Amino acid sequence: MLSFLDPFITAAYHLVAFLAPLTGTAGAIVAFVLIIRLGLHPLARIQIRGEKARAEIMPKLKDIQDKHRDNPERLNQELATFYGGEGKGMFAGCLPMLIQLPIFSVMYRLFLSPTVAGQPNQLLTHTLLGTPLGTVFISSPTIAAVCMTGPTYLRILPYASIAFAMFVPLAAGLYLLTTTAWTAAERALLTGRREKVTV
Repeated sequence: MLSFLDPFITAAYHLVAFLAPLTGTAGAIVAFVLIIRLGLHPLARIQIRGEKARAEIMPKLKDIQDKHRDNPERLNQELATFYGGEGKGMFAGCLPMLIQLPIFSVMYRLFLSPTVAGQPNQLLTHTLLGTPLGTVFISSPTIAAVCMTGPTYLRILPYASIAFAMFVPLAAGLYLLTTTAWTAAERALLTGRREKVTV
């Protein structure tokens, strides 16, 4: 399905394999994720600015929508004029997120796939605290289905990455933990810095 990503997955595999003798395989996974996330940091900054721009224009946007609710044609004209005058599109900040998606897909698939370039994924045979990185802690689809449906699912939605990590190999869970921690810290720093500047 996503075979066009295979060359990138192979390249990422070789990079992690190169780092593994220096830091251990689990350390190489963490280092790899941190290197990639550091490279993507400028996009995260642009995304945060886009979110701020969208938040700033929301009250004006709501006023226009309320004023022209009964006239869809006029509403579309006013919205086009508004977005043109503001210089901020309704999708401001979304492009960086879309650019990051294939990169995250490559990283995630690297730690999920049992084979890379037709060969066994050796990263999954190494261990972390004596547990093979290919270990899946909960593999029952029935348990997964129960956890991911109904009101229970809505309660755990904010913790989806952590919950999902129980159903993937330990290497993929380590990736999820590292990238989620990076995202939380990055957003806290960027939004905290922005609030200090605007105060």
